Amino acid sequence: MKKTRIFLTILAAALFAAQTAAAAPAAKKRSPYPVDDCGASNNGQDFRIAGFKDYPPFSWAELDQTFLRDTGGERYAYHGFVLDPLKQALKDINVIHVKELAFDTFNDAQRSVLHGKVDLLFSSYYVDEGKSGQDYIYPAYFGNPFIAVSRKTKPVDVQDISELKGLKGVVRREEEVEPLIRGLLPTDTKLVVVDGPQDAFKMLLSGDADFMITSPYAADAEAKRFQVKDKLHFGKKVLRHIKYFMAFSKMSPCRPYKGVFAQKFNERFKNKEEVEKLIHKYIDIWVERHAGEPPLEYTPAADGQAGGQGQTGGQ
Repeated sequence: MKKTRIFLTILAAALFAAQTAAAAPAAKKRSPYPVDDCGASNNGQDFRIAGFKDYPPFSWAELDQTFLRDTGGERYAYHGFVLDPLKQALKDINVIHVKELAFDTFNDAQRSVLHGKVDLLFSSYYVDEGKSGQDYIYPAYFGNPFIAVSRKTKPVDVQDISELKGLKGVVRREEEVEPLIRGLLPTDTKLVVVDGPQDAFKMLLSGDADFMITSPYAADAEAKRFQVKDKLHFGKKVLRHIKYFMAFSKMSPCRPYKGVFAQKFNERFKNKEEVEKLIHKYIDIWVERHAGEPPLEYTPAADGQAGGQGQTGGQ
């Protein structure tokens, strides 16, 4: 009899526990993706990205003229070889609403990341994480090979950057390499920083500079746009590889999604042959956008160079 009472007590307790568990709401499974914020499809805030504003074929930002006319506000859209895999990776993790912010300089973009005004900087150099406020995604997604470009009539071929001794060079400010290059140059090498590719190519082709340190991809895009590629000599020796990183802001509410975003992005960026094709695709897109423009006008250097003053240089 005693055993029967014990059995009935245990059975009743088990039934009560089962009923309680059935009545209790199921624990909500945490999604690894943004759901209520960070650009999600419902009521979340925009996921804010920024990168190089004027650096084709890597990225460039175009102002939405219709939005500006209708609202008086500024809205940008980025283009470039990294944007295709970047935006697809964001969609893969349910980031739908992306706000593209454009800054005139890399320093301005960095400050915005530091203060949490940008969630993801998609074109970043490595800077001390403690000072920059950036949470880098490793490894770097691209190494940009910088070379010396010179005039075909006065080629500068060097195997080491020290061989630029006594010469005068030019770099484009938007390439953001001057602080990374200047300290490597001989002390008697002059280096001038100019704004924009037009001034840089004019300076080189007019003989006011002996060389330009630049990315061969960027130089190819702009030389074809200006129709002067046949007047240039592209050095074969890489003088410095500049690595580009993705980096989340340490102040961003979207930072917890760094891991899953990195996985999706790296899956789409691991085929180097496809990456190379993507770069050349955006070189072609950049040149096509400027089709019909006149050639670059400049006064040719006095070293046997023909052309200039609006004459077509060829591609």
